Formats: sequence, C-alpha cells, structure tokens
Amino acid sequence: MFNLAVDDKHVTLAFGLRWIAALAERFEHIDVVTMTSGHHQLPSNVTVWSVGRERGYPEWMRALRFYWLIWHILRRRKIDVVFTHMIPVFAVLFWPAGILTGLKNVLWYAHGASPLMLKLAHCLVDQVVSSTPQGFRLSSDKASFIGQGIDDARYQTVPRITDTEFHILTVGRLAPSKGLDLLVSALADWKPATDWHLTVVGDSTCESEYRYAQSLRHIAKGALGSDRVTFTGRLDPDAIVPILGKSDVFINLSSTGSLDKAMVEAMASGCPVVSSNDAFRAIALAEGFPDCAIENSTQSLRAALDSLINKSVAERQELGTQQADVARRDHTLNGLIQRLSDILVANARERA
Repeated sequence: MFNLAVDDKHVTLAFGLRWIAALAERFEHIDVVTMTSGHHQLPSNVTVWSVGRERGYPEWMRALRFYWLIWHILRRRKIDVVFTHMIPVFAVLFWPAGILTGLKNVLWYAHGASPLMLKLAHCLVDQVVSSTPQGFRLSSDKASFIGQGIDDARYQTVPRITDTEFHILTVGRLAPSKGLDLLVSALADWKPATDWHLTVVGDSTCESEYRYAQSLRHIAKGALGSDRVTFTGRLDPDAIVPILGKSDVFINLSSTGSLDKAMVEAMASGCPVVSSNDAFRAIALAEGFPDCAIENSTQSLRAALDSLINKSVAERQELGTQQADVARRDHTLNGLIQRLSDILVANARERA
C-alpha cells in the first residue's frame, strides 16, 4: 500500500489509519510505503516504511529510497496486489516494478482536480476507485465508485433537542477552498426571527491557510459579533460528535468537488447538511432533498437557511433522518472496505 502519511496526529490524513487497520483484518499482511511517517499504532500484521519526508530528505533521495523499499519488500515477502491511496506519483514510480513483477495496482483518488500526474497514473494503473464520480473526473473504463468511508459506530443519529437558538455548524480546514468567507457574508446580512449561533470547527494546516484563518476570525467577529460565532480550533472526532448532536444544520461550501468526509459524518449524525458541493448535489437530487443543494452564493445559502429555520424541529428531524439513511447505506467504513477488498482480491495475482 502506498499513501501520503501514516500519522494519527495528521490534521487531514489521520483517518487513513482506520482504513489500514480495517484492511489488515482482511489480508495476511500489509506493507505500507508512505511519504511521511509519524505517531501510529497499527495491527501486528502491518509494517510501515517511510521514504523520509519527515526526516527532511529531498525529492531525489525519496525517489531512490522508494525503489530501495520496493526491492526490499519484494525480496522478503510474497506480494499479491498493490493499493495506492491518494498519491498518484507513487503509482507512476511503481509502474516499472509492476511490469517486471506482474503486480496489479489499484489507485484510490477522490478530489475534484485532475492534475497531470493523475492523468499519467490513470494510464499506468490497472483500476481506479473513488467515492463518487465527482471525485474522479477523467473519462475512464477503469473506474469504480465505492462510497466514502465514515465510522458509523461513532456518528450515530440522535434526536435534536428543542432550543430557542438555531445552531449552525461547519467543520473542516480553515482554507479559501472551503468557502467560509462566503458563509460569513451570508450570515452578516441574515436576520431571521429566531436567534442563531455559528460554530466553526477546524484550523489551518500551512502558512497561507494560517493567514487566511487569522483574517477570517477577525472579519467574522466584526461582522457577526463575538457572541454569535465560536471558533473551536481543531478537535478530535470524539469531541465533534456532541457538537453535531446539538446542531440544526451543517454547512459545507467546499469547492474541492469531491464528497467531503465531514459532510457525510454530519449526515450520519442526523444533522441536516446544506452544501454547494458537486458530489453532494448529485446525492441530494437523487435521494429527494434537492433544496439542500445550493448555489455557491450568499443569496442561495440564506434562502436555504430561511427554509430550515422556519421548519419545525420534527421536520428538521425527518430531513436529518433521510440524509442519515443515505450515509449509512452507501458510505460506511465497513461497506467501503468490503467493496475495496473485493476489488483488490479480484486484481491479486495467483500465488505460485
């Protein structure tokens, strides 16, 4: 398995450890070759190898180490199939070894962008898997769509508690691509009869995002008032669960194109999602809650919020349950891992 990071403290990639652990229950052994290795605890039948980004190795050294690790692993263990998770460059680097060994490579990619490296990797791998068609936009007869993998045991549907305040929630990186400035602009001019509060969960992950986050906090507190907005910073998943349980709507204005995992977690929790995300729009139109799929504009967002805030608690509960049913049917971790395992087994070479 190739991936970007094996680190349970990583802001955006820590979930990958759950994938590895779940796959380890279905396979004899997994060798993970990762770009970056950090703190982790994985089953005994998983071995993690790093090409050394965390040690500051330059690109040329990481490429050489990649090939040394491949050679070392293939010498010591019989490998049946290769799985590349969100790192197309490793799929490209592995291609010569795949030709020499007959090993097939299955690539997971879920993002709205289609960079040149992805296009090259697509030509060289044997199969592609993604969460939804919006997460893999190249024309392909290699692609299968197997859902997003969320921990449905953690994100349980809970009844909303009647409150005099309307609770709005958004979760994710504080980055321009998440559309948070548009959310603040929409709320600045929103004056419903019911009082409301916005909670923003998440933080920046790099210097440019840090500057954006600082500006966003300043603008939001000036436009909305410090009593109406709370920035919690990054929270562990278990700390987000009770916030989802008391929220009346989850807003996602991401422009990444692919289905956002935080959005599906909100759906599974019974918190109605309103989003301009392309992948969510396809789900909303197909599953009977089209009013929750909005345009990426302040007017469209305010109209959706007006519609929700004017619903009764029971009506919002019914909408949340409808969305939760979709999340549990199509996007649980166990379901995704089973579908992925079937595809990996189908691509595995026969043992001598």
